[in-house]
Amino acid sequence: MPLGPDYYKTYQGWPERLATRYPELPFEHHCYLRIALDTTLGAKWDTKIRKPAYQNLSEAELKTVLGYFRVYFEDPDQLMKHHQRSLNYRNQWKRKQLKFAL
Repeated sequence: MPLGPDYYKTYQGWPERLATRYPELPFEHHCYLRIALDTTLGAKWDTKIRKPAYQNLSEAELKTVLGYFRVYFEDPDQLMKHHQRSLNYRNQWKRKQLKFAL
């Protein structure tokens, strides 16, 4: 990731801001990261890139994640739509794993 440390600090700071913005939601700080990462990568994020995500995102992916954080701050409906999409990605992944385990 060729972006500087300010992007990393911004990336790490958004979950706290979102948790403060939506105290009524049952999300831990990392849930906001999961939602934005899964949405950006179109799948359960850690099946697409290695952990930690911030070190393995492309510049374009990082900018997309940060853009989603900004959207979520202003639009709780979009946050919830992306949350549901993230859960769907994860359920699909579990079904695939079960299928291969049989």
